[in-house]
Amino acid sequence: MAYWLPSLRLRTEARPLPRIPDAEIRRLDTTRARLRLALAATLSVAGVLAFVVFPPRELLVSADGKVITVVSRQQDIATLLGSAGVDRDPGDVFVVSSNAITVERAIPVVVEADGVTMSWRTRAISVEGLLRELRIDVSPHDAIYYNGLRVAATDPVYPRPINTSSLASYGIYNETPGDVQGIIVDIKRAVPVTVVEDGRAVTLQTSVETVNDALTEAGISLGPADEVFPSVTTTLNSGMQIEVSHARAINLRLGDQTQIIYSQAETLEEALLEAGYTFGPEDRVEPALSVAVTNDMEARIVRVVGQPFFEREDVVHKTVFKPDDSLTGIETVRTEGHDGVRITEYKIVIEDGVETERTYVGESFDPEPEDTVIYYSASAINSTGSAEDLQVAKTMSMYATWYNAASSGKPATHPAYGITRSGVPLTKGIVAVDPNVIPLGSKLFIPGYGFAVAGDTGGGIIGDMVDLGYPDGVAVDWRTGWVDVYILQ
Repeated sequence: MAYWLPSLRLRTEARPLPRIPDAEIRRLDTTRARLRLALAATLSVAGVLAFVVFPPRELLVSADGKVITVVSRQQDIATLLGSAGVDRDPGDVFVVSSNAITVERAIPVVVEADGVTMSWRTRAISVEGLLRELRIDVSPHDAIYYNGLRVAATDPVYPRPINTSSLASYGIYNETPGDVQGIIVDIKRAVPVTVVEDGRAVTLQTSVETVNDALTEAGISLGPADEVFPSVTTTLNSGMQIEVSHARAINLRLGDQTQIIYSQAETLEEALLEAGYTFGPEDRVEPALSVAVTNDMEARIVRVVGQPFFEREDVVHKTVFKPDDSLTGIETVRTEGHDGVRITEYKIVIEDGVETERTYVGESFDPEPEDTVIYYSASAINSTGSAEDLQVAKTMSMYATWYNAASSGKPATHPAYGITRSGVPLTKGIVAVDPNVIPLGSKLFIPGYGFAVAGDTGGGIIGDMVDLGYPDGVAVDWRTGWVDVYILQ
C-alpha cells in the first residue's frame, strides 16, 4: 500500500537577534569553566575508583589445545577473549572459574540422511544425541558411518575426526593447527532383502553394500562349490532376492588317503566325475554310483587290478638208471642232462595296492629239465632185482675199499664165516657201510662195481666209506679210491 503526501511550503522571515550584555557573557564563561573543572574532577575520581575497585587480574585461557595467560581488568568475557585472539563460534561455550576460562568448541558436523545434507554444530556427547538434535530417527538395522567408519548410535562424538576423511568438499574442514576439525555422519537406511538358503526363505533388513556383506550379516558362510545368485559382488537394492545353494560334502577314501569333495551333483557318479575321477573296468565304488548324494556321506573308490603273476622256480635235474640190452656186465653209458626252470602262472587281484586274491592258472618249464641217464646192462642187476628204470635219490663221494670172507678175520671153520650183517652170505653186490651215513638195505650203484645193496657193516667202515664185497676165489679188479656212489630210490 502506498501513501501520498501533499508538498508543504514554509515561509520564514529574517529577524535581528537580540544583543546580550557583556556582563552576562562573562557570567556564562565563568559557569562553563566551573563545569569543566567539575567534570575533570569527576573523571579523576572515577579513574581512581576503577583502579581500586577493578584491579588488573591474571587469567588462563584454554582454547583450541592452547593455554594463554591474559592480564586484564576487562569484565566482559567475549571482549576479554577477543583481546586474547580467541574467536567465538556459534554453539561454543565458555566455562569460567576464578582464574581460568575454558572454551568448549562446538564441532562442525555434516549429516547426510535420506538424500538431504545438513550442516550443524554440536556439543552432543554421543552420535545418538547428535541425531536427536537434528530430529533424525534411526532403526537398529540402519547403518551410521562416522567419518567413513561404521559406528553404533551409542558411540561417542569425538572432538576430532576418528579417521582421515575430509570435510573439504563442504567448505568447513581444514588442517590448520588449532582449528576445530569437523565430522561427517552418513545414515544409510536398511532395505528389505530375501535370502533363500537351500530352499528356505528368510527376509531381513540390512544396510550393507553387497550381497556378500548381507550373507555375512545373516550368518551364512560360503564353502567350496556353493552357488550364489546374484554374485557376491552385486550391490544390494531394496526387495532383492538372493539364492544360496550349498554344495554337499562327500568324505571320499581312496586307498589310505581321505579327502573331502564338494558338489552340487545329484548322484555319486556325477559328483566323482565332476571332481575328475575315472574308473577302470574292474574298479569298485562304495556305495553304488547311482546313490543320491547327501551331505557328509562316506564314499570309497577301490582300484582293482587283475593281472597275471609268474613264479619261477629252479628245478634240479635227476639222475636215472635205465637198462640197455646192448650192454653187458658192469658196462654203463652216461647221457648228461641239465637243470630246468618251472614257471607257475597265477592270476592275482590287487585292491588299492594290496593283493586280495590269487588263482592258479598253470605251469610250464623254460628250459625244461632233462635227466642224466645212466644206461646199464640188464644182467648186471640180477643180484638186486629185476631190470627197471631206477632213479637216484642222492649222490655221495665216498672212499671205496674191498673185502671178502677170508679178509674178515674169521677162520673158515667159524660158524659166522662169510655171513654179513644182513644174515646172507657175502657175495658180489653186498657192500659194507656206516649205517649212520647209509641205512642198511639201501640200493646203491657204484661205477666200476655195479649195483649193490648196503647189507653189511665193519669196524673200520666209518663215515663216508664203502667196502665192496667179493666172494672167495674171485679175482678182485677194484682199485681203492674215491668214487661217486649213487643211492637209489
